[in-house]
Amino acid sequence: MEGQAYLQYWPLIKQVLQDHIDLDKVRYSQHAGERMEERGISKKMVESILYHHDPTEMHEARKYPFGEQPYMNADPVLTVVGAYENRKIAIGLAVKKRNQGILFAIVTAIFPEHGRHVQ
Repeated sequence: MEGQAYLQYWPLIKQVLQDHIDLDKVRYSQHAGERMEERGISKKMVESILYHHDPTEMHEARKYPFGEQPYMNADPVLTVVGAYENRKIAIGLAVKKRNQGILFAIVTAIFPEHGRHVQ
């Protein structure tokens, strides 16, 4: 797995993430919303992948080398890849530590056609 910065914490993070999905507390960036609409990716698809799959990449703040502004992420970004109805989806998930606890925000979602998420 590339970028394993938070691997040791994943079981706890996943439990909190699943609670946030159940409570409809996961946020979506404007970028993610626009890309999901363009690509025909629904909230249901994204949340199913997040609920049932583990990250393939975990990057610390300012260490996410992808996207429109590489290395500008203020928060850790996890990449979670899985299949929904036999179609692979890759999701960028920011994990934000706030005074009230943790906030999860989808930063992007794609149907990977080639590269590291296809394998």
